[in-house]
Amino acid sequence: MMSTSAHTQVGSCMLSVGALFAFIGFSIFDNGLLALGNIYLVSGCFIMLGYPRTKGLLLKYSNLKFTLFLVAGFTIVIAGWPRIGILVELFGLYHLMKTFLYMPIQIARSYLGI
Repeated sequence: MMSTSAHTQVGSCMLSVGALFAFIGFSIFDNGLLALGNIYLVSGCFIMLGYPRTKGLLLKYSNLKFTLFLVAGFTIVIAGWPRIGILVELFGLYHLMKTFLYMPIQIARSYLGI
């Protein structure tokens, strides 16, 4: 079994490759690269979080509706409409992660004096 740091390294590599493929896919309007980048991004996030945290985040009753958006978006990407699927996924991810995003925003505001 891999250690936590190995999971973090593999996840961050997958996130980097996914971001690169997604950027190139958006730049040259290639749906295949866009779908591949999306698969790497989602997989990298889940590997970095780990199974218990991912399960706790996605299967919490209050988050179930947004988990369905995430799964539906991923399915739409695999079905061949990556631009629409990514928008659906982003909606679900935003609502799943908005509690986590609150803290970095508050830290940035305190440093910037906003």
